[in-house]
Amino acid sequence: MKKIIDFNANGKLLLTGEYLVLEGANALALPVRFGQQIHIEETSSRVLEWESSDTSGTWFKAVYDPDRLLINSADRKKTAAGLQKVLLAARKLNPGFLKGPCGWNVHVTANYPLEWGLGSSSTLCSLIASWADVPVFELFHLLSTGSGYDIACAGRKGLIFYRLNKGRPEISPARPGKALRENTWFAYLGNKQDSAMEVSRFLERQNYSKIDMVEISRLSSAICNAESPEDLIKFADEHEFILSTILQRDPIAKRFPSFPGTVKSLGAWGGDFAMFISGLKSDVVVKHLFKLGLSHVFSYNDLAIKA
Repeated sequence: MKKIIDFNANGKLLLTGEYLVLEGANALALPVRFGQQIHIEETSSRVLEWESSDTSGTWFKAVYDPDRLLINSADRKKTAAGLQKVLLAARKLNPGFLKGPCGWNVHVTANYPLEWGLGSSSTLCSLIASWADVPVFELFHLLSTGSGYDIACAGRKGLIFYRLNKGRPEISPARPGKALRENTWFAYLGNKQDSAMEVSRFLERQNYSKIDMVEISRLSSAICNAESPEDLIKFADEHEFILSTILQRDPIAKRFPSFPGTVKSLGAWGGDFAMFISGLKSDVVVKHLFKLGLSHVFSYNDLAIKA
C-alpha cells in the first residue's frame, strides 16, 4: 500500500520586538490561521514531482531527481533552486531523506494568497523538517540568519513570547490582554518586503543600545497585557519611536495621518502587514481602513487560531 503523509504549518505575525529579537530582546509573536499544508504520496516512479498552489491556483511545478536532488524540470527556476536548497539541507541532517526505491508526488497548498507573506518560507521549512524527520530549528539555521520566531509559530496555536538566550530559542505562551483582543486590526499593505535583506542591513548597522533592548522587552509585555486602547496606543507609539530611531526611518503612522488611533509596523518595517489600534467600534475602523484603500483587514480574532 502506498504511503500518504500530511503535515500543516501556521503562518505568523511579529507584533513586537522586530529586529531586536535577533539580539535577544523579548518579542511577541502571533501564529495565524493562514498557513500551508503538505500532502505527500509515494509513487512507483523514481522521481520527486512537486506542485505548489495558493488560493489563486497552481503557481509552481517542478520535477527533481531524488537521488542527487537535481532539478529535472521547473516552470520557475529561481523557486526550484530555492526548494532544492531546502531539500539538500534536510538531507544533510538526515542522509536517508528521499532515499529508497520509490518516488513522491508532493502538493503544498497555502490557504491564502502568498503575496501576503505571513511566513511562506518558514512554513515550508517547517513542513519539510516534519517530512524529513529532522529538528526544525537546525534545518532553519542551515538556511537563514533570522531569529527563528516564525519557525516557533509554525508549530504553535497561541500567542507566544519569543527570545534568544545565547542563540537558543526560549518560547513561552502569552495571554493577550483585552486591548489586543478587541482594539486591534491587521491590514495587508500590498507591499512584500525582503525580510532577509532588511535583517542584513540591521545587523550591519548595529545601531542600538542595551537600554533599547530592555525597553523593547518591557514594551512587548506591556503591549501584550494592555487592557485599554489608550494604553495600547501609548505603548505601541513608544515601541515605534525606539525602532524608528534605530532604523532611522519614519514610523508607519505617518503614512496614515487620518487614522483615529495609531499604527504599528510588524516584522520587517514597511512589509506585508501593519497593526491598527483604535478605541472606536470595529465597523467604524474597518470602514475607515477601506477608505484608505486597505481591502484585506482582519481583527485579532479573525487571525488567531481557534482552540
